[in-house]
Amino acid sequence: MNKIRKYSYKRRMHTLFKNPMFWLLTFIGNLIIFIGSVLLYYFESAQSFSKLEFIDCLLWSTSLTTTIGYNTFVPISFAGKITVIAMMLLGTLFVWSYMAFLVTALIAPELSMLEHEMQKVEVDLLKLKSEK
Repeated sequence: MNKIRKYSYKRRMHTLFKNPMFWLLTFIGNLIIFIGSVLLYYFESAQSFSKLEFIDCLLWSTSLTTTIGYNTFVPISFAGKITVIAMMLLGTLFVWSYMAFLVTALIAPELSMLEHEMQKVEVDLLKLKSEK
């Protein structure tokens, strides 16, 4: 069991940050948020009854993409509604991918060590069976 603890989380995070896929997913997620904010601001600023600022669109876009769903306003224009639907779908896909990647990066070393230990146990069991 001590072998499992050898591979520290600090080292895993360092390995994670060196992985280009981590940075690609981070870039894509931030790009979804920024483009969604710009589109929401463009489509909804003229349609909104109250004064809509870009920071409001950025906040809403971030909450949609991260699937938190904080709701400060409802889009009025058809294009704004389509933008929100697209952000919900892309945000869900993004969060699933990002979380799967993070969990794999943090847990994969322990899983491979456990698999190696299981293989050793299986070999020992085969030896015991053959001795009978």
